[in-house]
Amino acid sequence: MKRLLIIDDEPSVLYAFEKAFSKDYLVITAESGKKGIEGFQKNKPHVVLLDLKLPDISGLEVLKKLKELNPEVPVIVITAFADSETATSAMKEGAFDYVSKPFDIQKIREIIKRAEESHLEEVIEFSNFQEVSSIRRLIGKSQAILEISKLIGQLADHDVPVLIEGESGVGKELVARAIHENSKRRNKPFVVVNCAALPEGLVESELFGYEPGAFTSAEKRKLGKFEVAQGGTIFLDEIGDMSPLTQAKILRVLQEKTFERLGGNTPIKVEVRIIAATNKDLSEETKRGNFRKDLYHRLNVVNIKIPPLRERREDIPLLVEYFVKKYASEADLKIRGITKEALEVLLNYNWPGNVRELENVLRRAVILCKGSYITKEELFLDKEKREFSHVKTIEDLVNSVLLSGQNSPYHALLSQIEQIMIQRALEITGGNQLKASFLLGINRLTLRKKIKEYNIKKYI
Repeated sequence: MKRLLIIDDEPSVLYAFEKAFSKDYLVITAESGKKGIEGFQKNKPHVVLLDLKLPDISGLEVLKKLKELNPEVPVIVITAFADSETATSAMKEGAFDYVSKPFDIQKIREIIKRAEESHLEEVIEFSNFQEVSSIRRLIGKSQAILEISKLIGQLADHDVPVLIEGESGVGKELVARAIHENSKRRNKPFVVVNCAALPEGLVESELFGYEPGAFTSAEKRKLGKFEVAQGGTIFLDEIGDMSPLTQAKILRVLQEKTFERLGGNTPIKVEVRIIAATNKDLSEETKRGNFRKDLYHRLNVVNIKIPPLRERREDIPLLVEYFVKKYASEADLKIRGITKEALEVLLNYNWPGNVRELENVLRRAVILCKGSYITKEELFLDKEKREFSHVKTIEDLVNSVLLSGQNSPYHALLSQIEQIMIQRALEITGGNQLKASFLLGINRLTLRKKIKEYNIKKYI
């Protein structure tokens, strides 16, 4: 029979739990932290219910000790303060979940069942958790990645233009950075230009800079991207989306290796390496007349094609380990690995968004993970959850605000959306403000300020 250890100093709580679970479990009770630790060592329970308020030892200290003795046993924390700092700290220390008093026995039964299932799953444990580097690098063991890595080593010190092709999210900028960091220019700037985001009217000033008085608001000299990258590498991302006018300007720089600032008449010699990237087939774009042939041939001296993630699935386990380690370390969360079932889900998914999508899925999974291992439930990859079924709701919200007669409907709408996102993030993370801040991509102080600003009373 499975063993359930309950550590709580209230006799009525112990009695209620014993009565509720004695048919399915061998229930062991302890009314203090010390006795709870002793009961844990002696009885080796499958699941633990732990009150945070104990007469002798803090529940957090008991949790730490239990995790030291056996980190695999799920511990469900019971607290009278569901949104307190203590409850948040408990989740950081590895609690599987927490429930607030007064509690619903059925809800606890469901949490215990989930805890049991997570404990029984086969897992893949990652080692050397503290050794993950914050510097992004090319990760993979597929033949394609190995060949790209070899090519990077061969061409890094040769100042030839490189054209990197591949779908969005495959890691084109990562390859460009790897070329730069392995070259003799590694100590000089690496400047990224998103060609698709360059407004037509600002192309010259952004790329080549301007002199004071070049236009009405030009009060002082500004250096353009090419000048900032002097001696280093300029990465022209999404060059396939560059307008014909901008293509002509880039071609001139490539041919003459000089440019003039807007409003200036002195040629400036530019000494940079150019690496370009695109998610389009530029050879086809040139045939259709959408991209200049002369520029294409200038850029395409060395061509690197990065295959989509679905064509190199053997890279997924290494990428999973890297991203889980990275985000667990950043969030100071004690996640030890991933279940085999969850990894199978990741291996079998088609990844239309490639490595970038995998990274985002794992970042969210790390934040939402309730145990020591990421499970398939935390991946949110099933089709129903990924479809934008909420669009109608957003449209309704927009219509409601626009027709409300408010003086500033734009700011009112942004405020409402922000409030909804914060409320939902707190609900998803069970009130854990640290996890919610990571989920939202804001710092914890900002989140607490917003909670007070919107008077989200449950989490103040």
